[in-house]
This record gives sequence, C-alpha cells and structure tokens, in this order.
Amino acid sequence: MRNRFTRRRTLARACSPLALALSLAAAPAVAQTASDAPVNLDLGSVLSTGTGVAADLVQTPGTAPYEAPSKAPLNSSQPTSQVTRNTITNMTTGTESFADIARLTPSVSTIDPNGPGLQESNGPVLRGFQDGQYNVTFDGIPFGDSNDFTHHSTSFFTAKQIGQMIIDRGPGTAETVGDATFGGTMSIRTINPSAQRTVTPYGEWGSWDTNIGGVMLNTGSIQSANGTSAVVDAEHLQSNGGKTNTPQERSNFFGKVMIPVNTGTVVTVMVDYNKLFQSFDTGATAAQMAAYGTDYGNSTDPTSQGYYKYNTDHITTDMEYVDVQSNFGNGWLYDGKLYTYAYDHRGMNGLDPTQGITTGNVVTTTGTTASGVPLQKMEMAYRSFGTIQRLQKNLSFGDVKAGLWYDWQYNTRFQGEYVYVAGQGVLPNYTGYPSPTPGNYGQIDRLQHNQLYTFQPYAQLDWKPIDGLTVTAGLKYNMFRRTMNAPYNQGTQTALGFDHTWGKLLPSAEVKYAFNPNFTVYAQAAEGFLAPNMKILYIPTPSNNNFKPMTTINFQVGGTYQVQNLALSADVYNIHFQNYMQKAGSGTNTYYTNIGGAIYRGIEGEAAYTLGYGVTAFANAGYNQAFRTGSGDYITQAPQGTANFGMIYDQNGIYASVMDQWTGGEYSGTSGAINSPWANSPAGGKSPGGWYDPYNVVNLAVAYTFNHADPYRTPVKLKLNVDNLTNNRKAIFDQGTDGNNEILYTNLAGIGAFVNLEVPINF
Repeated sequence: MRNRFTRRRTLARACSPLALALSLAAAPAVAQTASDAPVNLDLGSVLSTGTGVAADLVQTPGTAPYEAPSKAPLNSSQPTSQVTRNTITNMTTGTESFADIARLTPSVSTIDPNGPGLQESNGPVLRGFQDGQYNVTFDGIPFGDSNDFTHHSTSFFTAKQIGQMIIDRGPGTAETVGDATFGGTMSIRTINPSAQRTVTPYGEWGSWDTNIGGVMLNTGSIQSANGTSAVVDAEHLQSNGGKTNTPQERSNFFGKVMIPVNTGTVVTVMVDYNKLFQSFDTGATAAQMAAYGTDYGNSTDPTSQGYYKYNTDHITTDMEYVDVQSNFGNGWLYDGKLYTYAYDHRGMNGLDPTQGITTGNVVTTTGTTASGVPLQKMEMAYRSFGTIQRLQKNLSFGDVKAGLWYDWQYNTRFQGEYVYVAGQGVLPNYTGYPSPTPGNYGQIDRLQHNQLYTFQPYAQLDWKPIDGLTVTAGLKYNMFRRTMNAPYNQGTQTALGFDHTWGKLLPSAEVKYAFNPNFTVYAQAAEGFLAPNMKILYIPTPSNNNFKPMTTINFQVGGTYQVQNLALSADVYNIHFQNYMQKAGSGTNTYYTNIGGAIYRGIEGEAAYTLGYGVTAFANAGYNQAFRTGSGDYITQAPQGTANFGMIYDQNGIYASVMDQWTGGEYSGTSGAINSPWANSPAGGKSPGGWYDPYNVVNLAVAYTFNHADPYRTPVKLKLNVDNLTNNRKAIFDQGTDGNNEILYTNLAGIGAFVNLEVPINF
C-alpha cells in the first residue's frame, strides 16, 4: 500500500512480461467427466460447502446459503468466509476491487476515499492486522511487494474477473503458503470458462464521469479440442474520481484456458495484464477542506506542489501461470503450478503537496541556481518467479499431503529529488551537491537492488478415525532470505550490502467434526509467521539487529450450520502476537529489537434467513480487540468492530439489496498535531493518538434480468448501484501529518450511482 511523507510509500516498476511455455507429452484425447475431475489442492478452492444435498444449497437460488453475501463453508476448519460470484455480480459495482469484496465479510474494513475502486484502498484491515500482515493469493499464488508484503488493490485484475473470494481469518494449516500467514489469507479465485458459448459486451456509467467498456468471450466446450474451454475479458475504465482532480484510467486483459489432457488431467493457462494511470491525493488538511470542501484532492495550479499533474502514477502489471491438476487414480492427486508476475510503477509527487504554492532555490544540472516547485520521482520494479507443488494420497484412515512453495523476487527501488522550473520542465535537484554533473540523478533518496527468496516445504496428515471426525496435524518449514545491494540505502543514503537467512518450523493442529452434512464444528491451534519487513535494513548497521521474526499463536473455535432457509456460523479467537519489533538507539547505533507482543481477540458471526417470497435477511459482524501486552495500549488503525446487515429480494428476474456497512471506532496513532478538530486524545491514555468514532455507509443495488425465464432468448441484465446512499462525508481517518505538522484527513467519498448493462450473445 502507498504511504507518503509520514507514511511509507510502496513504489514500483516492473520488467517486461515473461512468456511461459509448457510442453506436454502426447496422450490420447479423452473428454473429462465431472466424476473424473482432479481435485485442486490450492487452499481456498478445496473449501466446498459440504457434501451431497448440503453442498448443493450454495448453488441453489433462493436458499439462504446462496443469497447470503458472506457465508462460512461447511468444510472449513478455521474461521472462514466465502463471497460467491452471485454476490459479486449483484451487490458490487464494476469499479470495485478485491478489498471492497472482502469488506462484505466479518472483521474486514477498508476505505475508498476516491470512490469504489477508483484509487488504491486504505487497507483492508483484517481483525486489526494491517495490509502486509496477512496473505493475499491469486488462484492460490501468494503475491505482493517483497519489501513490506503489501498489495495494490487497483492493480492486476478487475471485479469482472473475480469468481469468488475466500477470507481465511487464521494462519491455516501446514499447506497454507505465503510470506505473511501471520494474520490470515485473502484468497482471490478467478472466473472459469462458462458452459455456454457467448460473447458479452458490457458497460457501466456513473458518478464522477466514470465509465467502463468491455467485452467477455466464452468459447464453451470445444469438442474438436478435447473439450477445451476458454474465457477472455478485455476492459477499459476511465473516471475523474470522487475527489477533485484525481482521475484514473485503467486497461485490463485477462485470459484463461482449461485443457483436458485425458480423463484425469487438466492443464490451465492464465494470463493477466493491467495498465493504470492515476493522479492520487494524500488526504487534506482542515484548512483545505474548509476552503475547498471535503472532496478536495489536488489543485490545478502548476506553481503548487499539489498540482494534479505532479502527483501521478503509471503502473503496469502482468501475471501468468500454468497449472497441471491430475488424478492418477488409486487415491493419488497432484497439483503443480509454475508462475510469474511483475509490477512496474513510475511515479512523481510534490515534495509536500498539501503545503500549496511552495517554491525554493535549487541547483540544476549546469550548477546554476533556479527557482521552482520541489518534487520527487520514484521507480519500483519487481518480478517474481515461483512454483507451488502439491501431492496428496487418500488412504482408508485419511489423507497424507506434502508439497512446497518456492518464490524468488528481484526488486529495484529508486527515489530522487527533482524540481519543476518554468520554461525548463522537471529537472534533477542538485541542492547540497558540491559539483553537479550533467546526466546524474541529482539528490538520491534511495537506490536499492533487493532480492527475496522464500522456500516452504510442508507435510500434513488429515486423520479420520470415525465418520464425521477429521484430526489434522501438520508441519511447515519457512526459509526466508533477504539480500540487498544498495548504492543509496533508504533512510541513510549510504551504501549497504546485506545478506541474511531466517528459518522457522511452524506447527498446526485442527479438529473438525461434522454432526451431519449440515452442521460442522472445529477447533484450531496454529502458529503464524511474518517475514521481516525491509525497514529493518534502513539503518546504518543492520547487523546490530537482535530481534526474532514476528509470530502468532492462534487459538480458534467455531461452527457452521446450513439448511435451505438458514445459514449460520460463529467463532471466537485469541491470537498472541509475539516478538513485536521496534527501533531503538540512535545514529550509527540504531537497531531493531523485540519489545514484547500484542493480543488480538474477539467474536465473529454470520447469519442469513429466507423469509419467503424471495426475501432474505442477512447480517455478519465482528467484535475485535487488539492491544499491546504490558502497556495495554490499543493497536492503532484497528477498528474495534465491523458489521454488514440488510435485506435481499431475489425472484422473477429481480434482484434488490440494501446493506448497511458499519465500521467501529479506532485510534489513528497521530498525536501532537495542530489543527485537528476531528482527532481528540482518548481518555485514559490507552493510545498515543486520536480517536475516530464509528460510521455507517448504506449501499443499494437493484437489477433486472430480461428474458430470465426464456431459455431461447438472450438474458440482458440491467443494474443500478448506489453507494453511500445517505451521502455521509465525515472524516473517518487520517494519513499522518504534512511538513507543517497538520493532520491529513481521509473522508468518505460522497454518494455515487452507477448503471451497468450486460448483453450476452449466444453464437
């Protein structure tokens, strides 16, 4: 996630896409049947909702498990919530990101200050764990920035390509892979090709001059190619954004091909490409909102650091994988992936945009002094290569599983000081350099070449001693290596070479019991791990560090019940966060050390009930506590609860929903700032910063599918989404402070309305 000034900023650029090729031995072409379909062993996709009749409920319109925006799968063995394609297509806008979809589940909060998906989300936050403290996976592949494990909600893919999301609120079992199993896993599953051959033009138009145009092609089953099927989606989005002068433009291409090789093997090839341009904002001061309104973002004054053309991102990403899934027979199952992904980010920003018109004397490449607007330019480029290999043997007493995840990421990060001089453009700023040389970068804040290696082998046993009971025990080894070659290290601007490897064994144990196909309970004890953030290297002598990597010990119990008219689940959790790191010392003696830990605990629940006549009532909520051990200080940026509740009507081609999303109060961590009318110091000294009260956002969705009852005619769908129906514009959080020590506030985006039209054409 991005942070500027007093916040961290994740900045990136990426290398050119890698072409993946897989050579398969020739085999007799036999169409695959449903009973022969191999099991995908990636965590998330294996979470069915049960067996037999119970499993069918989540696929049956009108039932509570189908209509519920969020439900716990009957087969889950830790607190888990699933958001299906039905909810994504009906309740959300086409602009929304995976963060907005995750917000539909308990204990997840996120902020879209520029409108839904029209700027990188602040968050999401999961049970108080921040972005970078939990995994996000894409079809089972862990991805993110290697420097701090954060993610970019507007990059890689769109809501149209998300088939479902599964939020695991826990470290999972031994087979759960990723650099940040610490706080849980947000698993994004892509759409699969549909059975029908269609081409579907679609468009969306809405507030802030937002428009989307796209087309999706489904080939259906191609009999001449052994039943191969494919889905291809191309989409373009353009919007001015919910804040002033914060436009976004995004183009995306997605393709997925599934190739049955024989009765037991399917090869899947996926390609995704995303290109984005945006002018971003970093929040507004109280004075700016008083003068220009709560929707103030950027200015149109080229003499200001806040000029929208100075605060821009150009981001290009790609992701590709080849997946082979095989059922060898006799209980042997295999799933193997080869993948690569890349992130290419080139950006510019005013040195301190909220300070308005600010000029100063700078030294240019010729050594002369000029007057201009101080700016920063940055680049960040990384590419990951990796593989996930899984093998499973089904035995009479249970299942034995083994596998590994290996990932290598190469990351280059640069930031330098520049200046805009009227008539000359943007020039390097050589202020402080004794003898500027043309062609140099000017003042360099950081120039780093980093590598991250992760290797995680695991073994796991799922023992089934009696019908309905599964006892799971597993062990995973996490090997993690960081290297850095930095001519200019961040924080010190001095050269640094670093190479260190960490390793840890992570045990897990779970017990799950199904009283019947509709009712399951579970208990989990597992250890999570968070690989060290690269900030530990932003000191003069990293070898002085004497910390241990951060870990969690998780204890969770819960249960799930599903029948035709009721979907119900609940859980309680207690998480002990160990080895909290903090900077100590000063100057050349600065180092990181462990100062204790934190406790995360709470209770969560989900419920949906069908009232008849197409009406379903739903609610989910989480009560979350997070505080430091020893001091008792609350964790900042951790809402103390979330809730989603409302009603759905789904019948006769009409879908309508109204949902109230409530986010509990939280501490910001900002203190001692001036001009802070919304951030007051909390009573009792439980946190060092300001307190923000709870807030509500009400969203409405109405859709009608024409020809829904006629199998011979095209089912055209028209949908209206209205976000923030009550136009709540309150300040709900802050981004730290600017150079004048004034708080930069984040406000809710105003009411936004979006109309979506889809016209599938069979051919």
